[in-house]
Amino acid sequence: MKIASGDSMQQSGEPPHVLLVEDNFVNQKVATVLLQRLGLKVKITSNGREAVEAVSNQKFDLILMDCHMPVMDGFEATVAIREIEARSNTYSPIIAVTALAMSGDRERCIAAGMDDYLSKPIDIDLLKAKITHWLRTEVVFETQKQRRKVLRPNSPLTLVKSEPLDMAELEEFYEPEQLTDMMEMFVSDTDDMLKKVRASMEEKNSKLVAALAHEIKASCASIGAKNLARLCLYLEQTACRHDWIEADETASSIEREFVSLRGYIQSHMPSEAR
Repeated sequence: MKIASGDSMQQSGEPPHVLLVEDNFVNQKVATVLLQRLGLKVKITSNGREAVEAVSNQKFDLILMDCHMPVMDGFEATVAIREIEARSNTYSPIIAVTALAMSGDRERCIAAGMDDYLSKPIDIDLLKAKITHWLRTEVVFETQKQRRKVLRPNSPLTLVKSEPLDMAELEEFYEPEQLTDMMEMFVSDTDDMLKKVRASMEEKNSKLVAALAHEIKASCASIGAKNLARLCLYLEQTACRHDWIEADETASSIEREFVSLRGYIQSHMPSEAR
């Protein structure tokens, strides 16, 4: 009989240890904060190969697995992890985490050996429910204050009219230092990727443009920048269709939206962080 690592967690009294497999640095920060708010210990790996190595050396109570990563994707990594567990007679639940909502995506995750499926951007209530289910134990928040912040009625991240994101909502949920670090990383990474988008469009590399748009879209969704995320989704689609005229116009819109968003973020950050 296989022993789920969650069982050992219950016996030892240690907080559950989660392996987060995610290549996007902004998403890493966002997910880590959410998981820590749930009282979980987190280890981060940036691709499937690193995840397989981590599982070879340590048991985890739960694995959150991004599906589409460089070096080794989440599907290949899951197959390799299940082979390791078969030899060691252990088992860790694996929840797929992906921004894709393609038909058959969930079925592919299950076929690879994953146990469940979670869409990006991560919803805190759904994340808690799935963790509770797969660990077979109640997951609690660190403090009642944090519980009230996260679970208060009608609290989903929504856009304030004429503003690119709801900074007040973010400031309420994240600690100031966490928010500053996350936003600085988002601005820097997005700026770099937009430059790569332009270079890839000049080469008419549709695959790379779509991949970059997908990556930016995931980061935008993580911080609640919905307008920019929608534009990136459209760029991803137009690049896949090789519609370069529309793609060029969309990329220009993305660049203008990003300049506006960057200015908004900088104006709301503490003066020492600018």
